[in-house]
Amino acid sequence: MEKASYLAGAIERQRESNDITRDEMAELCLIALFVGVDTTSSVTAWNLVHLALNPECQEKLHAELVESLNAKGSNGGTRLNADVIGKKVSPYLHLCFRESHRATPAFGAAMWKGNSHNEIEIHGETLPQGSMVQMGHISYDEDYIDEPKQFRPERWTAEGVASRKGTKSEVLDHPFMRDPFSQGARRCPGSRVATNEIHAMISQLVLDWKISVPDENINCLDDITYDAGPIKPIIPELKFEPRR
Repeated sequence: MEKASYLAGAIERQRESNDITRDEMAELCLIALFVGVDTTSSVTAWNLVHLALNPECQEKLHAELVESLNAKGSNGGTRLNADVIGKKVSPYLHLCFRESHRATPAFGAAMWKGNSHNEIEIHGETLPQGSMVQMGHISYDEDYIDEPKQFRPERWTAEGVASRKGTKSEVLDHPFMRDPFSQGARRCPGSRVATNEIHAMISQLVLDWKISVPDENINCLDDITYDAGPIKPIIPELKFEPRR
């Protein structure tokens, strides 16, 4: 756990004083576990949906993983390990993960703010007292990203990042936009575990199965009705066909 993180500081304060009670500490740990499990399952599910809807991306990823497994895998190139799912060995895996986060982030909004005091007007919009304001992502804003509804992992290659330098679209490459775990001292303490878990699960599933969406009425993300929250993502039924 990062020593400067909020959770690490809370644990230390609980040890040294009564600033944080045992009940509060238990509540913090419960929230961490709850969020870690549900957001990880949601992110994994959406990665699989995008690969199922984009078979050319799935096959490209499969080819990369087969090559990486043969070169770096354990047990004579038959078992996944940390080297196989690493960014240097399997870069396309990480590009797919990044593009899935852009298209369907774990949380549907970047920030929520309640107006608990008085009715106010902002840029001609009236916000009644008691209302809630949600700040969304710019992931689908055509002013920042080309063809936002298209799943294109290549956006995040070094060349793609370089092409956005000096334009307003370079905000897409800001560390806070990179993944769902935040940055710095308040970065999710389980981010590395969660990321490796997602990469390993996606890799093994793509190596073992050809994944598709059997519903002929579902051809793109717009055809899917889903809950914007990370809990209980409503995704279409997927078909898994063994590759070997």
